[in-house]
Amino acid sequence: MKRLIHRVLLIIASLLIVTTAAAVWIWNDPARAFALAMAAGHAQAGVTERVAEIDGCAWRLLESEPAVVDSAQPPRRTALVLHGLGTSGEAMMAIAPILRATHRVVIPDLPGFGEHPMHAGVTHDCRFYVEQIERLRVHEKLGRVDVIGTSMGGAFAAAYAATYPNSVGKIVLLSPAGVAAPVQNAFMKRVIAGEVPLDISDDASFAEVLRLNFPNPPEMPEPIRRAFIDRAIEHRAAFLRIIEETRPFLLNGVEPMMRNIKAPTLVLYGSLDQLTDPSMLAVWRAGLANFRGDVIEGAGHVLLYDKPREVAELMRGFLRDSVN
Repeated sequence: MKRLIHRVLLIIASLLIVTTAAAVWIWNDPARAFALAMAAGHAQAGVTERVAEIDGCAWRLLESEPAVVDSAQPPRRTALVLHGLGTSGEAMMAIAPILRATHRVVIPDLPGFGEHPMHAGVTHDCRFYVEQIERLRVHEKLGRVDVIGTSMGGAFAAAYAATYPNSVGKIVLLSPAGVAAPVQNAFMKRVIAGEVPLDISDDASFAEVLRLNFPNPPEMPEPIRRAFIDRAIEHRAAFLRIIEETRPFLLNGVEPMMRNIKAPTLVLYGSLDQLTDPSMLAVWRAGLANFRGDVIEGAGHVLLYDKPREVAELMRGFLRDSVN
């Protein structure tokens, strides 16, 4: 018995040593820590990762796992989800569990973001992104899609629906850019003046970006924080170029297109948003023929982080009815 107890204690001690060593290794390897965190996020959200080759370019896609659906129910639709500026598909993973019962969810890294390199020799403006979204839809045989976009992705979603109305069922826009705010906040005044407030070049600028996005910024383990900063610096040249090539469109480029948006559209802003502004809701209400919208009290720019339950309920309710 004593020998058995001794053996168990040795095993426990060995496991503690291995676990401690692994923790130290991860702590000193931000890239590894980031990769592990993303893998855990994929599993929690129920998405898998793959790469699609489209016109010689590699598109990384996150996709929800297919669920068993009662054959008596309407067929599942596809939700094409577009992330915001400076992020990647991971920023929108929370959509997958929200729509698991009704939709297949497809979340690409848009060109120049995440694992999707810039496309050589082309201007990365609104027209480019809209055409690339349609190429993705056609190549992947997605059929008619419900499009969900946040911030920059929201502006692209609206422009896409205006350009390809037959490709879109419904639209959900979360804190969308693309229209001129009746009330210009401090961030907008800086952007109009030519500044790039979301440029990340060091620890201080990363903290400022978090402050602008979140009323209560999330706590990050140091390796994850370091990895975010390192990745932003690595992609900084591409980011700054995309900013300049999309700036006119993101300021008010959707407004001339609104008359061409026929799809039912849900628009949501946060009352504490410091990037886009809740006053922009009035512009969408006036310009869209089939509009539903709301301001989420106590939420900042990242609605799915600040008020996930409220946003999920509004999205599911809006998308529940089938689209003819």
